[in-house]
Amino acid sequence: MADPEVRREGPSGGPARFFRTTVVGGVVFLIPIVVLLVVIGKAFGLVHKAMAPLARMIPVQTVAGIPTPRLLAVAAIVLFCFLAGLFARTRFAKRLVGWLESALLSNIPGYSFMKSMGESIAGVESAKAHEVVLARIEDAWQIAFLVERIPGGQVAVFVPGAPDPWSGSLYLMTEDRIKHLDVPLSAALKCVKRLGMGSSELVRGGL
Repeated sequence: MADPEVRREGPSGGPARFFRTTVVGGVVFLIPIVVLLVVIGKAFGLVHKAMAPLARMIPVQTVAGIPTPRLLAVAAIVLFCFLAGLFARTRFAKRLVGWLESALLSNIPGYSFMKSMGESIAGVESAKAHEVVLARIEDAWQIAFLVERIPGGQVAVFVPGAPDPWSGSLYLMTEDRIKHLDVPLSAALKCVKRLGMGSSELVRGGL
């Protein structure tokens, strides 16, 4: 009886596909960084202008060579982010974020994966983060991420491509074909990006 495996996207496809998927992966990786930099830049410009009148009331014009308005702007942004973090802990904020994710953000390709990766890198990996596993594909074991458990003993796993983890393949297989690894998502992604360097440490005791 054939293995209950469904392959949605092949990992191979020649140099053209490798180039295309790598470029797309780079764009996906850079977009949130660029957006963050633009937002911070705009916010800093607005706050800097708002702090200018207050800075003129302070006799000290510079601190360690840094203009006082700039220091006040940075302090205001840090304070705002701290207050936003406190608000994010409230039940209302969690419900709001949950609604945004289910209604809008979940429709963005790769959003949950990017969120899990960001949480792992930041050291706040949640219980819903994709679990790192070894998936048996034919006669080989591959680093993969457990996406979902399916009733009946099946699982959906995502096998990332190397060195571009944003491109890969989705497999449906029986749960006995995966081995769980007690490692963070960020460590697995680092190994994939480095074309397997560090595998011995990553899969220690897993095989």
